[in-house]
Amino acid sequence: MKKIAIVLVVLLVFGTFSFAKAETRGGVILQDTFYGALTGAIIGTALLAFQDDPGDHLEYISYGAATGAIIGALYGVYEATALVEIENNKIKIAMPNVITKKEGDFLSATTNILKVRY
Repeated sequence: MKKIAIVLVVLLVFGTFSFAKAETRGGVILQDTFYGALTGAIIGTALLAFQDDPGDHLEYISYGAATGAIIGALYGVYEATALVEIENNKIKIAMPNVITKKEGDFLSATTNILKVRY
């Protein structure tokens, strides 16, 4: 348990400094993923207090971190992707392109929903 606490403190300190200026879309997504994982791990650790034998339920920490990372990544994508952007007094509307392909008798349509620049 002592090792887990040390690793969490080190990740918190170094992660906060390395993500302090996340200006790109990829940086925003990584930052939100990191903070989500950290928050989830803290919530998972807090849930151990409600168990009779906390040592048997240490997987709550990893489940919380994984859930938090997924939610943080989804929020980061939402936060970093805008349908309308205003840059240099120009309005950019980012609508996904629909790509159609005909393969034999079948017609398929696909679209790229996520585009991240690092």
